[in-house]
Amino acid sequence: MRYSSVDKPEDYSHDKVLELMEEYPAVEGDGSVTQPVNIIAIMNESFADMTIFENLAVSEDPTPFLHSLEENTVKGWMYSPVTGGGTASVEFEYLTGFATIFQPPHTVAYQLYTEEGMPSLAALAGSQGYESTAFHPYQSSGWNRPIVYSNMRFDHQMYQEDVEDPYLIRHYISDQSDYEKLYEITDGEQGDKTFIFNVTMQNHSSYAQGWNNLEKTITLPDVQRAADTTAEQYLSLIRASDDALRDLIEHYSQSEEPTMVVFFGDHQPPLKNAFYEQLYGKKLSERTTEEVMQQYATPFFIWTNYDIEEQQDVVISPNFLGVLTAQMAGLPLTGYMNFLSQLYEVLPVITPVGLISAQGEFLTEEELNEEQQEWLLTYETLNYCGMVDLFDEARPMYCLD
Repeated sequence: MRYSSVDKPEDYSHDKVLELMEEYPAVEGDGSVTQPVNIIAIMNESFADMTIFENLAVSEDPTPFLHSLEENTVKGWMYSPVTGGGTASVEFEYLTGFATIFQPPHTVAYQLYTEEGMPSLAALAGSQGYESTAFHPYQSSGWNRPIVYSNMRFDHQMYQEDVEDPYLIRHYISDQSDYEKLYEITDGEQGDKTFIFNVTMQNHSSYAQGWNNLEKTITLPDVQRAADTTAEQYLSLIRASDDALRDLIEHYSQSEEPTMVVFFGDHQPPLKNAFYEQLYGKKLSERTTEEVMQQYATPFFIWTNYDIEEQQDVVISPNFLGVLTAQMAGLPLTGYMNFLSQLYEVLPVITPVGLISAQGEFLTEEELNEEQQEWLLTYETLNYCGMVDLFDEARPMYCLD
């Protein structure tokens, strides 16, 4: 417990936070963009595009639909703060904009740092008339979610018992059945504004389970199969996820309601180090910062069933993805989100293992220049205020009540 408290930043003071409030005021929603009726954010468990590794030798593309998605789509790579596990840390960053880089190592905010009234994307959507639902088709006991989602002001919570007669893949509710539940929520009363945050379960480890309802669609050469005998099951799961994703987009393509889908993997799978060494062609200890961060990269996209400007190869981390969601949906930004939107232009990726500059440089904290260090220190100040020390005068910086 001694090492679980968040350290107060250097030169932190309430006066400094109040000065930053003046510098970064709340921003009204962009009236020139379509505000969707449905905002559906899907954090897909362990969903990764392993073709980021050139040495991966697969029998066929595990994610052909993902790779084909271009129309009305902003897509690229999201660099996660974790790999192999730690789902709740990615949830926390996406929903709040707070960053795990400022937390003690191996701590989980959902268990230690969330309190009633925690600023969140759900609360922001609620302030704009959206009915919000958090949906995870597994046990509610995981990661303290019932209390956390309540603190974040979700209107509704749904878990595995809310999915009737689901189609299981291995022992988990499939993405197919998960998405059918989303259709139930959004396809009811026309015109009701809906925000959903959905954490899937199908692809959860381990990958040594039986192949129940799972076809072996992807195979590997002998040398990569020998490095991790479970990798083929993982890749076949991702192919099943890609098929379900295709059906999801086809469903909402036919919807008359403006709909936005935000999709991202939470982290790469916990495959064996020997398998990753096959992918890198070297020992893990010999990797550069850029190569290390490859193991933290997952695909993301924002798709709409109405016209938007397409973008490819965008890089981002989950602490910024919630802000991008709000911007593209025409929602207002809190002062804190306004700051994050400007920080993104300097350091679009911030994780505990590395950062990426606007110029595409892969950096450690020690390699930041003076301007970048100043931005990161300001971020730490506002992160500490909102996550640990949200005093009344600073509340407007974080919440649109």
